[in-house]
Amino acid sequence: MRKIAIVCGVLGAIFVAASLLLAFWITPTYVARLQDNANIVRNYNGTVRTLLNPAALRSGNLSGAITTGASETLRRQVTVKQTAGNTALVRDTTTATVAGRQIGGISSNYAISRTTFQATATHPSNWSITKATGQTFNWPIGAKRQNYTGWVPQTETTVPLRYVGQQPQGGINTNVYQANVPLSPIKNPQLLASLPTSLPVSLLPGAVKAGLISPSLVASLAKAFPGAKTVPLGYAYTNTAKFWVAPPTGVVVNEKLTEIEMGGVKLPSGKLVPVFPVLSDSYAFTSSSVSGAVSDANNGSSTINTWGIVVPIVVGIVGFLLLAAAAMLWIRGRRHGVGGPPHAARGPSMDPAHADSR
Repeated sequence: MRKIAIVCGVLGAIFVAASLLLAFWITPTYVARLQDNANIVRNYNGTVRTLLNPAALRSGNLSGAITTGASETLRRQVTVKQTAGNTALVRDTTTATVAGRQIGGISSNYAISRTTFQATATHPSNWSITKATGQTFNWPIGAKRQNYTGWVPQTETTVPLRYVGQQPQGGINTNVYQANVPLSPIKNPQLLASLPTSLPVSLLPGAVKAGLISPSLVASLAKAFPGAKTVPLGYAYTNTAKFWVAPPTGVVVNEKLTEIEMGGVKLPSGKLVPVFPVLSDSYAFTSSSVSGAVSDANNGSSTINTWGIVVPIVVGIVGFLLLAAAAMLWIRGRRHGVGGPPHAARGPSMDPAHADSR
């Protein structure tokens, strides 16, 4: 009986230890994190209010350089390329299309924490990454009702992600965050590569007639760049965005964004004077992307709850029952003398009245 008690006690201790490890180490470390085969795709529908055609601008076709009121589609794909412990190398690619023509795109490689989804400087030395700070494409697992810092790839700067409340979205409760990026110089080389770096002075009168710039600006440019054949151009970016985030997983369930890219003249002082719009648009998740994000959030939350709460509780209960059984068996064994000193051997009765007298 005592041997059975010992076996139950050992198994009970193992089960209790396993429940604690599942809840406080295995699940947070290996389950509640970005998986190494993650491939996330989100689609957006939007409207372009103003769109500059750089080729038309370079050729001097100012009347055809601006498109207005067009429909726009965007596709964002985030793929895990490699992992190293709690760090992941992810490729984040966004492309925008208007009337079947790709009008822009950004592709960045980030090294991020697999639990906080924040960009990190700790990664293998052979990874080629974009240096970033803050949240890149997801909020932390277990997103809190607090402000965070987000990365803006267009300007290569950060922006506060302000928590503004909770709201149902796609049938689940979400934390709502807002961001407002102030007008800032565009630094992303992929965006700048598709835009002209200068504007011939000979095009300025046509730009005035097309309503792109004002006569007073042309006069000031003549003073700032006397005798110049071209004026240098620069670009700036601003946006306002709203995000609905599932707290258990940090998954963005929906996103609505309005952005503006402005082209302007770089003055000799280095100051950028915004002159003409390059892009002005608004877009949000498609309904199918909202459904897909909700499904990802629910599946992730279910997995975390299963391995972080349900299984540890069940395993812990079994462990405690085994420990209780071990204690009862041990006590019962002592009461019945199981395992105690052997009883004195007794021979046949030698009652004197029946003893054989010889």
